[in-house]
This record gives sequence, structure tokens and C-alpha cells, in this order.
Amino acid sequence: MRRRYLFFDVDGTLLPFGSDLPQNTLEALREAKSLGHGLFLSTGRSPVELDPRLRVIDFDGGVYSGGARAFVDGRDIYASYIPASVVSSLIGICADRGWHMLLQCDSASYCARGFKEVFSRTLLEHVGHEVSIQNIVEGAEVPVRCDATKVLLVTPEGDMASVPGLLPPSLELIGNTVGAPQSLIGELCQRGVDKGVAMLKVLEACGGGVEDSIAFGDGANDFPSLAAAGIGVAMGNADDELKGAADFVTRACDDDGIGWALRQLGVLDGEG
Repeated sequence: MRRRYLFFDVDGTLLPFGSDLPQNTLEALREAKSLGHGLFLSTGRSPVELDPRLRVIDFDGGVYSGGARAFVDGRDIYASYIPASVVSSLIGICADRGWHMLLQCDSASYCARGFKEVFSRTLLEHVGHEVSIQNIVEGAEVPVRCDATKVLLVTPEGDMASVPGLLPPSLELIGNTVGAPQSLIGELCQRGVDKGVAMLKVLEACGGGVEDSIAFGDGANDFPSLAAAGIGVAMGNADDELKGAADFVTRACDDDGIGWALRQLGVLDGEG
């Protein structure tokens, strides 16, 4: 049987926003695992931010922090960090403009007091639910760290459009994947570092070919992984732009989207 390497985004793909992991998704993933396919995460979250509801799935590794980190069978195979000087510059920019930042690091995610309240209020007001992020450390200020991989940015006045002009050249702004207005929440990632790049590192470490990979996603940071994979699958709840870039569009994540796609693509019957 042909072994497939399956890469899954988390929020809006495996986990419906505001809901638990669907039972049919869990069953489909366990069936795929039992057939010998590789299961990998492909998420903007760092390993320490991962939702504990996913611990019921035996993943073989994953791409984290939007592509800045990658692991296979517990082995650390790839890391790309934001220089401390760039982190320091970002902290100053946010302080000057009243913006709130969450600094994603290997050890934890760090923020200054006020971030969690503003982030939560923004999601409740505009999306209707909160997004749980594990291992957030809140202090008097954001620390300058050398293990920083990504930044979640909140601009309460809706001035996200002004961010790109202020960023160091090594960073770029991508849209948030939590469903909030793009004018309020964004992600700052390292230029040239994305889920697609890290996915190829995972495949290389596993000895797998691109033609045997399938990537699933629903948001802005999933474009690179869907483009790099042998088959890129957009969830039914994804935006139209991602659907247009995908090779295959499945049902919504809360409507058996994962299982339906795996069956349609022949992964669960050994044909895919």
C-alpha cells in the first residue's frame, strides 16, 4: 500500500473554532494511522501552545510556529529563530503605538500585562468565542528572547495596515487564522520561513516524496503547505482564496471534512 504523509493545520481544520475535536475526525485519523500513513501537524502554534485535546492522536511529528520549527518522532529536525535585536525592535514599536504582542518561543509564549484581556475581548466581540493558547507567561513587559519563532500582534485601533512599513526586512505580516478582522490581529513571521518549507524538511527526514504528501488547511498561513504538497486540501470553511489555490476542497471541519477527504482521495482504502 502506498504510504501517505498527511499534514494537518489545527484551528479551523482539526479543531472547529469554539468546539471540540469531532469524533469522526478522530476516527478517520486513527484509521489512517492504523493503515501505516504518517500523521503530522502543520500549525501556527508552537509545541508548548498545542491544544491538549489533540493528545488523543498519535502524531508522528509536525510543523510548528508557522514553519519555524519541525519535529519527527520526537527528534528536533529544523529551527529558525528571530534575532534578539529584531525582537527588541518589535517590543519598542509596540510600546510606542499601544499595540499588544505575544512572543512565541520554544519555552513558552510571552506577553506584557494586558495582552490576554485585549486578545480575548477582540475574539469575543468579533468572532463570538475565545481561542485557548497554552503556556502564556504574562509579565510587566515582553522579554527579549533568543528562542523566538513568531509574533501574534493585536492592534486595538484597527491600524494593522500600518504595520508592514514599520517591520524590519526579515519579517513579514500575514493574516490571522483565528477568524478575527485582519485589521485587528495579525501574525509576524520570518520572511522565507513557512509551513511549506518546514513540511519539505519533514518529508526529507522521513524519506518521503512530495508526491506522497497531502496538506490540509483553512487559513492564510496554509497557502505554502498546500502549494508544496502533492495534494493541497482546503477545508469547506476556508476562505475562497485558499479554496481557489487548493487541489481539492473538502467539507467543513465540523462536517466530517477530514474523513470525507481521506476517503475521496483513496487514503483509507489503500488506493490514494
